[in-house]
Amino acid sequence: MFRPLTVFIGLRNFTSGAGNRMVSFISLLAILGLVMGVALLVVVMSVMNGFDREMESRILAAVPHIRLFNERGVQQSDKLRDTLVQQPNVRAVMPFTRLEGMLTHRGKTRPVEVMGLEPSLADPFMGVFVSPDLMGQLAVHSDGLLMAGEIAKKLSLSVGDRVTLLVPASGGNGLQQAPKVSTFTMLGTFDTRTAADQSLVLAKLETASRLAGHPDLAQGWQVGVADVFEARQTGYALLQVLPSGYRFSDWIQTHGNLYQAIKMSRNLVSLLVFLIIAIAVFNVISMLMMTVIDKRAEIAILKTQGFVRHEIIAIFLTQGLLIGLFGTLLGVLLGVVGALNVTAAARWLESLMGRPLLNSEIYPLDYLPSALLWNDVALIVAVALALNFLATLYPAIRAANTRPADVLRYE
Repeated sequence: MFRPLTVFIGLRNFTSGAGNRMVSFISLLAILGLVMGVALLVVVMSVMNGFDREMESRILAAVPHIRLFNERGVQQSDKLRDTLVQQPNVRAVMPFTRLEGMLTHRGKTRPVEVMGLEPSLADPFMGVFVSPDLMGQLAVHSDGLLMAGEIAKKLSLSVGDRVTLLVPASGGNGLQQAPKVSTFTMLGTFDTRTAADQSLVLAKLETASRLAGHPDLAQGWQVGVADVFEARQTGYALLQVLPSGYRFSDWIQTHGNLYQAIKMSRNLVSLLVFLIIAIAVFNVISMLMMTVIDKRAEIAILKTQGFVRHEIIAIFLTQGLLIGLFGTLLGVLLGVVGALNVTAAARWLESLMGRPLLNSEIYPLDYLPSALLWNDVALIVAVALALNFLATLYPAIRAANTRPADVLRYE
């Protein structure tokens, strides 16, 4: 097989190493640094992509996309609901009543957010987390509650237990009165695996409306949209088809800061790991410079035998390119394996430690997600190889500038 002599020599330099042990050691460090930097960047990018994905598919599924309020309350009108559902980007609509309260059970208390909903219309909103059987039980039990498993755990509740709910009450003059006290049966639990698990309780719409002081009226309409990033524009469009007196809030107001924080964290962490790759590439510069110094005599001999400047440059560019390819591809292989298994590894570590790595009281999720995107992997490979190529240029040019007479004078 035909192989250009410059490529052959560059390949020999890459595979045979250096006669100097220090150079060989620095070469090993340079390659390992590149491998670890690329692998770490693939894993980190996958984890941040996982948070992006879960933000859209799980966190935003557990929070309202749009809520339409009316201070006088809203009547349950199928005609009005059908009008809203027919608007662009609207996926589902249901009436709701939301109130805050305190659950107590055997001396333990927990602040909660009670969400009153119509079980027959709730599947597009809570069907991802609540099974149809549980929603069916809620439909036939006016004194029943469904709650996040974390709440039930902290209150030591089991299915069928009775629990007391305290809801603040206001008098007609706006003065606070003694809270309303009601007793309910815990029908079952659900898990969103998000921060909502710390407070979310589901009740029938009629029950929640009665506790809120307007038994025949819902507090407003909850709207699910197809494109969550068009929620605000959709909210303004819905106000145009509603009677006067309505206002709306969207997920950008309630969770927009979280989404921006995830985006910013992704960019900052990616920049940090890119800098790690850059540092590894500087190690490649050091390694090649020491190789050039170590092989000055060989370079001088090649030049006396007729090698011209661009051929010497090609030898060291070949060696640097092979280092970059080997380190980058091995790093990508390790990174892909790590990205595909980081969630399982986090679970194993949690079981080993006996406590969660992420607590939904602090973090938006209670597990470590991962989503491997091949376009990100391609970008990482391209950047790593480009930086490695740039790092190889200077040592290659220095090698080409070697003067045979100065080197061989004392040989």
